[in-house]
Amino acid sequence: MKTLIRNALVVTMNEQCDVIDRGAIVIDGNRMTFVGPAEWTPAGPFDETIEADRMIAMPGMVNAHCHSPANLVRGMMPSKPLEIWRAYYRASLRGMRDEDFYASAILGGMEMLKNGATTVLDHFAGNQECRFMGAGAAIQAMRDLGLRHVAALTITDKNYEDTIPLGDTESSLNDEIKRMSANEAKSTEAWLDECEAFIETFHAPEKLTTACPGPSAVQRCSDELLTKSAEIARRRKLPMHIHLAETKAQAVMGQQIYGTSLLKHLDSIGVLGANLSLAHSIWIENDDVELFAKRGATPVHNPASNLRIGSGLAKVKEFLKSAVNVGLGTDGAASNDGQNMFDAIRLAALIHNQAGTDFNQWITPAQALTMATCNGARAFGLDAGVLPPGKLADIVLLRRDTAAFTPLNDVIAQLVFCENGSGVDRVIVNGETVVEEGRLTKVDEKGVLKLAEQARRKLDSSIQQELAAAKTMEPSLTEMYFRVFGQ
Repeated sequence: MKTLIRNALVVTMNEQCDVIDRGAIVIDGNRMTFVGPAEWTPAGPFDETIEADRMIAMPGMVNAHCHSPANLVRGMMPSKPLEIWRAYYRASLRGMRDEDFYASAILGGMEMLKNGATTVLDHFAGNQECRFMGAGAAIQAMRDLGLRHVAALTITDKNYEDTIPLGDTESSLNDEIKRMSANEAKSTEAWLDECEAFIETFHAPEKLTTACPGPSAVQRCSDELLTKSAEIARRRKLPMHIHLAETKAQAVMGQQIYGTSLLKHLDSIGVLGANLSLAHSIWIENDDVELFAKRGATPVHNPASNLRIGSGLAKVKEFLKSAVNVGLGTDGAASNDGQNMFDAIRLAALIHNQAGTDFNQWITPAQALTMATCNGARAFGLDAGVLPPGKLADIVLLRRDTAAFTPLNDVIAQLVFCENGSGVDRVIVNGETVVEEGRLTKVDEKGVLKLAEQARRKLDSSIQQELAAAKTMEPSLTEMYFRVFGQ
């Protein structure tokens, strides 16, 4: 199918951030074959012509880190430090099964698409009672929506108590600690076999799926699991995704285990490379920034989540100064409560402007939008995130006759500071329109909401029971938090 988008204001997000005032885009199949001034449009015929005189065209955004099972528990988790928050969140997943993971993923995916994200990295950790923890159901949901996705299977082979500086605990907590380990950890060999089988089963770029290894976090994995996961990714030419130094407790644990920073340890065992993206990357050492730049790895900034659970501010200004490829994510809806990338962009452009710092280093709108588009695509080896000919046709059209763009003074600044997703009119993924006039084309939206409501209602008793069990861990985790910060 050949499609012409005519007379749009085209925000290319190329290296020069060129904007074409009356631009045209030609899509042939799943790729763009022309992007330029409308008067230079090659001759048709076209199967469809989209008159975009009152539209802004931009690359589809890449949500570079989230957890799809979290959508069913948005708004439920306490605003407390990650180690406390995580005990509650992981407990809430214990009663979920494939149909629940499907409902949760399609709910979050719908929100992303309708707000202009065309690709998501789902760092999937669900329930070991389901095959692949339920990741297959989430993948099916995203395929049904037409949302491009990188499914990173979360794996860990260390017991829970060996991954945080918990200290002495009451013996009454031993059963809960064992349950936490049983729900997450298993042997190195078992995880590696499962990861290979997961990729064999689901990796299918033609179906919008990139399947890859997703070790949970450095301190939660043995060196063997980390190095062999990296070998799988490199042998298969896939990305790999991991959490890095989200909290001070994790950085402390890294020093205890390895005697160096978590990032330096990854580098020392040969895991750090251009195909590796690392969520959060907050509690790192100053020279780790240059190590990111040297190896070409991508830190993924999750500003809303980091604020919600008090993890800290990533060194985004330092990363950008050193030409590090910074991606941007929402994180899961249990620590953000939404999956809107426009929210993430705006926060990324605002929260690093601290008084007394060098304002020449503050994040510009173009830098924030670049994180959300081409940087995310680059992290996952996707030919997307920018609008030149030859790239994948992942395109968002926004209405410009809205308050956000009236008057239209600087389209990039207004996309970052003024737009909230309500102006998204059409979303094209892989050359196919999946949102038209603000509505999904492949899935019934009311049906998605009903499915999610039913799933959450069914899970209620399980969730309440598991949250009560998790609450028993809070005093010990609170003591750890204050001990780590020396209070």
